[in-house]
Amino acid sequence: MREFVLTMVLFLPLIFSPIINASDKPNIVYLLVDNWGWGDLSVQGGTIPTPNIDKLATQGLRLTNFNVQNQCTPTRSALHTGRLPIRSGTYKVPAPGEPDGLAEWEYTLPELLSDAGYTTALHGKWHLGMNINKLPNTQGYDEFWGHSEGTNAASYTSTEQFDPDVATVPYIWKGVKGKEAVKDRPFDLEARATMDYEITKRSIAFIKKMAKEGKPFYNYVGFTHFHPPFRVHPKFRNISKAGIMADTVYEVDHNIGQILKAIDDTGIADNTLIILTGDNAAGYFPVNGLASGEVSGSNGPWRGGLSTAYEGGMRTPAIVRWPGKIPTGKVSDEIFGDIDWYPTIASLAGASEKIPTDRPIDGVNQADFLLGKQEKSNRDHIVTFVGTDVWSVKWRNMKIHFKAAEGSHARVETFTFPQVYDIKNDPSESFELWGNEGYAHAWIMEPVSKILSKLTASMQKYPNLKPGQEFEGYK
Repeated sequence: MREFVLTMVLFLPLIFSPIINASDKPNIVYLLVDNWGWGDLSVQGGTIPTPNIDKLATQGLRLTNFNVQNQCTPTRSALHTGRLPIRSGTYKVPAPGEPDGLAEWEYTLPELLSDAGYTTALHGKWHLGMNINKLPNTQGYDEFWGHSEGTNAASYTSTEQFDPDVATVPYIWKGVKGKEAVKDRPFDLEARATMDYEITKRSIAFIKKMAKEGKPFYNYVGFTHFHPPFRVHPKFRNISKAGIMADTVYEVDHNIGQILKAIDDTGIADNTLIILTGDNAAGYFPVNGLASGEVSGSNGPWRGGLSTAYEGGMRTPAIVRWPGKIPTGKVSDEIFGDIDWYPTIASLAGASEKIPTDRPIDGVNQADFLLGKQEKSNRDHIVTFVGTDVWSVKWRNMKIHFKAAEGSHARVETFTFPQVYDIKNDPSESFELWGNEGYAHAWIMEPVSKILSKLTASMQKYPNLKPGQEFEGYK
C-alpha cells in the first residue's frame, strides 16, 4: 500500500500538471513601432485614421499605461532581457564609435524561446550592438535582416562632410544563427524610403513559411517609422495631403494590417499572440516646418516626449491579441512595463523554468493579468533612468521627479525637493503638489524610498555592467 501511495504521489503531477506540446505553444509576433506617440493612433485620439490598428484594439486588450525606457536602445534591451538597461550597460543610445551592445552573457528572449523549441527571426531595427559579433544572429535569432544602429544612420552618407575613411558606412545586414552576418546593401536615404516595406514583406514571408511547417515561431518586427530621416514608400508619398508625418501614419497602419492579414490568411490567428507597442514616445525632430523643440507626433494628453521622464516620454501605445485567451475589446489603465514582456512571454510559451535565476530579472509575470484572470496588474511602480540617474518614479497614480528636461537636447534641471504630481487628475503634470500644498505630499517619499533602496541593494549585490562590457562574474 505504501508503495502504491508513493507511486501515485509521483504520478499525479504528470496527470494534473499542464504539459505544453509544440503544437500548443503560441506563435508570437512582436510588432515594435519606433518613436510612436501615445496619441498617434485614432483609437486614442489621433486625427489620422488607423483602421487596421483600431480593429486590432477591438480584438484584444489595449493598455493605456504601458511604459518604456527613455530612448531606443534601453527599451530594446529591456524587451530582450527583462532587466533594467542600466544593469546591462545599455542605458542610452550609443554615439557612433562608443562601446555598445549586449554582453554575450545576457540570456535574451529569443535565446530562451529557441531553447523552448521556437524558431526565431528579427526583421528591421536592432540597435543593440553594431559589432558583427553582437548582431541578432549571435543573440538568439535564427535569422536576421535589418540594420544595426539608429535609423538616423541612413542620412549619414548624404551629408557633404561624410568621409568613409574615418566613419563607418551604414549597411543593412542579413544573417543566420551560427554564421557571420553579411552586408546586404548600404543603408542610405534610398533604402530608408522602402525599409518598412521590406521589413513587412520579409516578416510575412517568414510567417507564411512557419505556418506551413507548423512549428512555433517568434517574429520580432522592428519597424523604423516614426524615426528620422522621415521617408515613406513611394506609394504613400503625399497620400494624406497633410505632410510626411501623416503619410507615415498611413504606411504604419497599412504595414501592420498586411502582417495581421497574413496571420489570418494562413489560419494560425487563433494560436498566435500578437503584441503591438512603441519603443519610445514621439520625439523632438524638425519636420513639417516644426522647430526642433516641438514634438513631431502626438503624445496625447501627457507632458513631454522622447528622452524625458514625463508621462509623454514614458507611455506608448500597446495592444495585445490572442483569440480565445485574451479578452476582446478590453481597455486597461493598469501599469505595465516593457521589462515585463520577458517573464510574461516565457510564461505564455510554457517556458518559465528557463528564466535565469543567477541574475536580477526586473520584469514581473503579467500572464494572468493579460489572460483576464485578474483585473490588477502585478506592477505598481515604474523607475525611470535617464543615463545612469533616476529621474522619476511612478508609484500608483503619483509621479515623483528628481530631475527633468523638456526635450531631447534640453538642459537638465535637478530639483532641490522632488516634484510630485497626481497623474490621474493632472495628466499634463502641470500642478506640483509638494511645494504648492505645504509639503502635505512629502509622505509619498516613504514608499518611493523603499522602492529605490531595494533597487540600490540589488545593484550593490549584482553590479551593473558598463557599456560594451562582457560579463566577468559577480564578486
